[in-house]
Amino acid sequence: MTGLRHAAIMHHARQSPARIFLRLSGARQEMSLRLLLLLAAVLGSAPLASAQTGTSPNGVFLVAKPALADPNFRHSVVLVTQATDGSTVGFIVNRPGPRSLAQILPDNEVLKRFTEPLYLGGPVQAAGLFAVFRAKENPLGALRVLGDVSFAMDPAVVEVVLRTPPERVRFFNGYSGWAPGQLAAELERGGWYVLNADADTVFRKDMDKLWEELLRRARSVTAMLSLEHHATPAD
Repeated sequence: MTGLRHAAIMHHARQSPARIFLRLSGARQEMSLRLLLLLAAVLGSAPLASAQTGTSPNGVFLVAKPALADPNFRHSVVLVTQATDGSTVGFIVNRPGPRSLAQILPDNEVLKRFTEPLYLGGPVQAAGLFAVFRAKENPLGALRVLGDVSFAMDPAVVEVVLRTPPERVRFFNGYSGWAPGQLAAELERGGWYVLNADADTVFRKDMDKLWEELLRRARSVTAMLSLEHHATPAD
């Protein structure tokens, strides 16, 4: 984090930790339902296809292929989901920053308990504070992603998570999002692998080798699916 951004955060956090958030606005980009259809086709997953309705969690991992040149996502693993409004959002889970919230604002009583690194979630709203957390009871306004894992995207929800933190929570500067059709086009061009997501991977401590591990897994799954496809007799 640059000194300028640190100074800005300090200025906005004098009275409440919520003041370090940037409120999401109408600029949040929508993503078409085509993404979930395409991901369902890649995974061959009926539950994922049914998640288009927004009635059930639909989180998956996007694993950047080595040839993906975008510096924002190079060697990244992104937990993404589709919200009920059709937008697609997510967080890069394997990019911890150099400091924690407690280190950035050492005099803030609310934040001093959060000693894990503040992760860099993506290029959208890069100065905003967001959270990914595990909880059986979902705060109003949180976006359920998979199992008991949720996204806190709205400042009011992040405030709840800060003041009454669940057992597992990870905070992020920025999030990842795509304009309509953009991610679908990247998938069609072969920029990403898609894997089922799980909470243990999202919250694991050591992220240094996560991209390499999931890349090997994705290649193995792709090879297996290719063999199954070629082994299926034609009608």
